[in-house]
Amino acid sequence: MGIKLKRLIAAAIGMSLMLVPAFASASLTPNFTQTINAGSLSADIYQSDDSTPVASPAVAFAAQNYSFQCKTSTATLGDANNKLNVTNLASGINTWNIAIAATGGQTSTWTAGSNHYKFNDATGSGCTNGQMTVDPSVATLTDDCNSTCAANDATVSKGSSSAFVSGTTNSITLMSDSAGTAWEGYLTGISLSQKIPALTPSGSYSLGMTITLTNT
Repeated sequence: MGIKLKRLIAAAIGMSLMLVPAFASASLTPNFTQTINAGSLSADIYQSDDSTPVASPAVAFAAQNYSFQCKTSTATLGDANNKLNVTNLASGINTWNIAIAATGGQTSTWTAGSNHYKFNDATGSGCTNGQMTVDPSVATLTDDCNSTCAANDATVSKGSSSAFVSGTTNSITLMSDSAGTAWEGYLTGISLSQKIPALTPSGSYSLGMTITLTNT
């Protein structure tokens, strides 16, 4: 091989070595990130699928006849298609309480046109003007989450039977959490009873109620 050819081959090899790119090690160290969004404390009345809210919850008390006697009418709040659900995934989870009260406050009444009777007057054991009793203690409390959540069932409790009394008992606790643990579940089968005064005029009476979840 001639000297000129050897020089050309050596130059070509040198050029090829110069064209090999250099790799920086920093490009092989990706930084992974992951965001966990904060949860919340919430309540709703769900249908049987446990996810679809009931658009217009309603409770119908048993019909009563016009009478000379005080009557007791009963009903149930919460069933398989009306589950009172609470989900607690709030950041810095706190204790909570869910209670029921008349939407219009203690001056509300059962109303049918111009006729009225009360839901919160204890006079005459409730028979004189009308009184409602709410008993969540007989209801069924069901957790609706995984085993971690189920382990916290002991901190969630049902309320006790109580009657509305104007100015004294304006709201009644349905269930509560004493420890502020992560939990999701629902309540069904809350017993309701209403004393209806004697000679209450016939009609289709209604009373608006509101269920409120409070972070305590």
